[in-house]
This record gives sequence, structure tokens and C-alpha cells, in this order.
Amino acid sequence: MEKVTGIKSVDFKIKALGHGVVNWNGPTSLTGDAGKTVDNHTLPKLRGYSNLSGKVKEETGYKYRKEATDIDFKKTPLYISQNCIRHHLFRDQAFDVHYANKSKTEDLTKMLASVTGLVRGYVVPSSQNKRTSPLLIEDFVDQLGNGNFEQFGQAGERDNSSFFSKTTFGDTEYIAYGSISIEQLQFISLDKKFDREAMGIKVGQGAGIAQAVQDFVQSLNPNLKPIATFHENYVRSGTIFEEGEVGILLNQDAIQALIDYTIMLISELSIRQAKSYMYVDEVLVDYNDSHKMMRIKHDESSIAVTPESEFATYFYQK
Repeated sequence: MEKVTGIKSVDFKIKALGHGVVNWNGPTSLTGDAGKTVDNHTLPKLRGYSNLSGKVKEETGYKYRKEATDIDFKKTPLYISQNCIRHHLFRDQAFDVHYANKSKTEDLTKMLASVTGLVRGYVVPSSQNKRTSPLLIEDFVDQLGNGNFEQFGQAGERDNSSFFSKTTFGDTEYIAYGSISIEQLQFISLDKKFDREAMGIKVGQGAGIAQAVQDFVQSLNPNLKPIATFHENYVRSGTIFEEGEVGILLNQDAIQALIDYTIMLISELSIRQAKSYMYVDEVLVDYNDSHKMMRIKHDESSIAVTPESEFATYFYQK
């Protein structure tokens, strides 16, 4: 069996800077004055944090809550969830999936020949057509731990309900990691066989859809020569029975164009929420041709910041 060789993923390390909280977790039950439980404290997302103190009232089994100030920001650091990051990364097309009509080939062709179709991934609720995203992004985890407790009061009549509090943050510095899978990026299935049909097609439509994908990728970088090739039977390397799928395969230049564009999107990402903000400061890229997934996380000295071989090809025509 011939082994798949070449760059299997493009991994990256992200450093981002900011101030304040851009991704809140919402109101959380905690212990207030006189040991009473209060629900008017707002917490940001904290990795590994639990609002339970571990103490239990033996008679009732009630679990006591922590106090708002009982937080170690080094042990339970602030983070921005990957869902929040992905939403802002693809914000321009955030709601387009809701309007894709499965009965209109031109609708799904537009969807497929876009950043959403090729990088973000989608599921069309009405038809269950889907494209798995080749892009993995981890949570952005704060390194500084500049958290503090703030008490607020609403204007007007002063009673217990007019006071509320928040855990807020000063300057932030986030580290995150991500990866783009070459296998998932290079192949678009147009077949129901393995339950990953990106869109339904009729006889004679495949070449036109491949051309639309090719034209879109070409628009990302006019200096490259991307090719999207439609075929009735693409087989995954290493399969025993060589059972294939109808689909589209992207060539080396098409893969490179999409990777460059995705890295650019990440490097230009910024989020502004109310009084807080975050922006990406640095992106370190690794063209990973080894079997070690995300080696950039564990040994930055072993990475390849430029391609040292071709991208791996996982599918062939039969």
C-alpha cells in the first residue's frame, strides 16, 4: 500500500492582545453577603471554573456556591471560545446558510464556491447537505490573569435588586493554536454515499460547479493557477475495495490560495464588544509534513515556516 506523503496539515500559533472581556458567560449563582445565594454576578468565560465551593449542607444536600472574589485567574484563566472566534472570523457570511435553498442549484453553488463552503464549513438544515470545515481553532486562552471584581449600582431607587457585580479584566494577552487539514480542504464530495454530500447535482452539472469553485479560488490570488477537477469516481488512498465518490479535487495552487487566504483572515481578526476589544498580533505558521499533529505546540524548533514539500494528495481518480 502506497503511503500518503507531503504536507498533511498547516498548523499555526496565534498571539492576540486586547483589553477587557469580549466573550461573557452570563449571570452565575454565587454566595453574597450573609451567606445568601445571589444571581446578579456576571462572569466571563473561565477555563475549568466551577461556581461550587465543594461544601455540601448535609441535611438537604445543598451545594454551597463560591464567593465572587474566590477565583484564581492563573488556575482558571479567561478565554474566548472557539465558537466566538469562528463567528467573527467569518462574520461577513455569518447568516447566509439560513437562506440557501436546496432546490436551487445556483444557491448551493454560490455557497460552495465561497469562504463558507471551502473553509468555514456548513450544514443546510432543509437538505442536510454539508461540508465539514478543514479549519480547527482552539480557544484563545489569556496569559496575564488581570481579573478583578467590580460592584455596580443602577440609578434610581436603591434596594438589593439595584446592585449587581461583574468579574472584569484589564489588559489581556491570548495564545491559541489551530490547524488546516489538507485532506478535508482538497476534496469536495458531491455524493450521498458516505453521508458528506456538499450539494446535490444532476447529470452534466459537475463540471460547471467545479468551474465556479475554481473561479472563486482564482479571485483570491490571481498569481496562482488553481484547478478544481470534477470526476465521477474519486477514491481515497489506502482503501481496500476502492469504492469512490463523485466529487471535486483541488490542485496544489488551489490549496495554497485557500491556506494563504485563511491565514490572512486569522492575522487580521479583531473583535470589539462594548467596552472591550481583542486583535491578533502574530501568527506563526507550520507546514507540517510529519505524523505529529500540532507539533508547533510542543516543539517550535521543528516547524517549517515555508513549504518543504508538496501538499499530500489523498484521493485519486478511478
